[in-house]
Amino acid sequence: MKLRPPQDIHEATVEQHYARAPNGEVERDASIATLAVAIRTTRLNSENLAAYADTLSKDRLLSPEAARLKLRDNALKLAEATAKKLDEAKALVQRQIEEIDALTSTPPALRDQLSAGLEAEIRARLATMSEKARDDAIGKAFAEKDKTIIAAVLRGPALLVGLTQARHDMARHRYRETFHPEETARRRRLAAALEATERSGHSFIGYIATATTGAATQIAEASANAQAAEQAIKAAIAEQE
Repeated sequence: MKLRPPQDIHEATVEQHYARAPNGEVERDASIATLAVAIRTTRLNSENLAAYADTLSKDRLLSPEAARLKLRDNALKLAEATAKKLDEAKALVQRQIEEIDALTSTPPALRDQLSAGLEAEIRARLATMSEKARDDAIGKAFAEKDKTIIAAVLRGPALLVGLTQARHDMARHRYRETFHPEETARRRRLAAALEATERSGHSFIGYIATATTGAATQIAEASANAQAAEQAIKAAIAEQE
């Protein structure tokens, strides 16, 4: 059978998410590079499988059924090894994203009870304000980069501050953009690269399915199973004679 490797499996889909310096030069990121290597391996494996399928189709010593079974068996082995490499790369980047989220979630934790008590009082005061007054107070805290008020907002649940969860999430996003712009920008790049890797993985799964399924392959497999069962019966009869 003629296999065509998916055109959308290419490391460039991930490499485009590298940061760029002001002069336009690409700034390498080890985590994105790990994803790019995994996708490059996936692309090469896809191309190698297509070449193998072409070789099998030209082998006159193999029946079409035997060729389909050999292709299926090797495609499944290749898929397992490729998926392992992709999963390892994705897990590494996912951990990086989680670490950035933890680092940029709130201002550093307070160590003294007095400060912690002040945060609780700020939350209680904000919760009693009108929506406009509360929004103005929080907006002023960001404008002045007042981490005391910002920490009080972010370190407690949305309910204790009088915010909806959506507005609480917006405040956390604003905190990250204001105080951790570089980490936040890197997180966006990592997330985009991870999404591109996921798409390549889905394309690869579909490609492998093309090589391992279908009526012709199922018929070939059934025929091989029937022959194996027949040989087992013959061997059992021979032992009893």
